[in-house]
Order: sequence, then C-alpha cells, then structure tokens
Amino acid sequence: MMVHRALLGFLLVGAGFAIAPEGDAFGLLPSSPAVAQAESSAVVPDDPNDLFQEANRLYQESRFQEARNTYLQVLESGYESKDLYYNLGNAHFKSGELGRSILSYERALRLDPGDADTRANLELARSLTTDAIEPMPRFWLLSAMDWWVNLLPRSVLITLVALTWLSITGGLSFRILGRGPRAGPLANWLMIGGGAGLLLLGSTLLAREEMLGGTEWGIVLAQEVAVQSAPSPEDDLTLFRVHEGTKVRLDQRTEEWSEVVLEDGRVGWVPTGAVEEI
Repeated sequence: MMVHRALLGFLLVGAGFAIAPEGDAFGLLPSSPAVAQAESSAVVPDDPNDLFQEANRLYQESRFQEARNTYLQVLESGYESKDLYYNLGNAHFKSGELGRSILSYERALRLDPGDADTRANLELARSLTTDAIEPMPRFWLLSAMDWWVNLLPRSVLITLVALTWLSITGGLSFRILGRGPRAGPLANWLMIGGGAGLLLLGSTLLAREEMLGGTEWGIVLAQEVAVQSAPSPEDDLTLFRVHEGTKVRLDQRTEEWSEVVLEDGRVGWVPTGAVEEI
C-alpha cells in the first residue's frame, strides 16, 4: 500500500484514501475513557468488527459521511486501533472536516508511530491547513531519541519487554534445574541477553510512556480562533489567530480556557472548546 510521495496528492484526492482491510485483523483494543466519549449519537453495535467492515463498505461506495458516523460508532463501543483511526481520518477528510482528519491521523500515530501511510496522509492534510507554522529547531540528539523511542508500535515494544523478562526467568530456571554440560552456558546466555534486552527495551518503553504521557497535544477544530494574551475574550487582548487543523501543545487549562503553545513557540489562550486533545 506504499505510495510514492510525488503521486500521493493525486491518488488520495482523486481516487480516495485507501482504507485498512476489513475483518478481525484490524486489531480492536479497548480505548481510553476520553476516546470512548461519543462523537456520534448512534446506537452502539453488538459486534464492532462487523460495524468496522460496514464502515469500510460505505467508504468504498463514496458514502463518506455515513462511513465516518459508522467508524465513530465503533469508538463509542469502547474500542480503538490504528486502522480504525486511519480510516476515520480518511472519512473525515473526504467529508471536508480537515481538523478532525488531522486529529484522527495523530491518534493513529500514537498507536503506531512508524506507519508510513498514516504519516503521509497526515502530512498531506497538514499541507492544506491555513497556518504555515515552522517548528522551532531541535537539538539533533533529542530528534534521534524521539526517533528511537517511537520506532516500534507500543504493543510490539511491550511484547518484546515481556519476552526479555521471560528470557531472564528461563535462564534462571535453567541455572537452578538444568543438568548437563550445556545447561550452565545456556542459562548464562539467556540471562545476559534478557538482561541487556530488558535494560534497552525497558528504558525505551519507560521513556515512551513518559514522553507521550507527560506532554499533551491538541488540534484546533474551530475554523478560526483568536489566541489571547490572557484567558479573556476581550478584543484588545488578541495576539494572533489560528485556524482549523493547527497542532498545539496544551499547558494550563480551566473549564473555559486553555493555554496553548504553537510549534514555533508562540503562546496564548484559546477557548477550551476550540481545541480537542489528541
């Protein structure tokens, strides 16, 4: 499904975004409480996988708004996956909802940061936003760490950490219970390899959880919103304006206002309802 970047815009806009395959393989997982809150008021289905297939069918028939609503019903049932968010992003895009398409692609990348198709669609959608924001330059070591921490999907990383732990316990078992001349060397290799893997992958998982859990990002969903120097709607406090699809970091928040930081370093306050957390 890999598409050359030079042809991406034509293929996605002209022929429609590719969708993830149907069936149980799309890997539904229980969603977080925030994600499980409904964006649609439809009835929750008994089988989310069947509903996912129905949404794919609607999308392929170019019934994009119906497909969007059906994907949202899967989220209502308390499940999420990278493929679900990817397809939902495509349906939002085709329905003319640029901000929500970017939000869905960002959520897909949270579950699988290395997915090239999601990242390509996200880049295309972001290229269509009004605000051309140049991110502040980052120290190369931080960029390298970011690449390493997000190299593997979270589920794969957790599985590998579990396997390293099993390697250590298996080696210890061989050391205690094993007999014969090969038991000792095998036990040593299992414990050394498992320990090294646990140190590397465990620290990577810890860094990933801290990085993703410690910083909150959001997407502007309002068509246009004034960024204020203080949490107040007064016109003379307006610093600048941002538009639908812009990514912001969320800092302080109240019930009515959120302090946001743009990727170029600008800071201000916007109404809480104008931004949705990734």
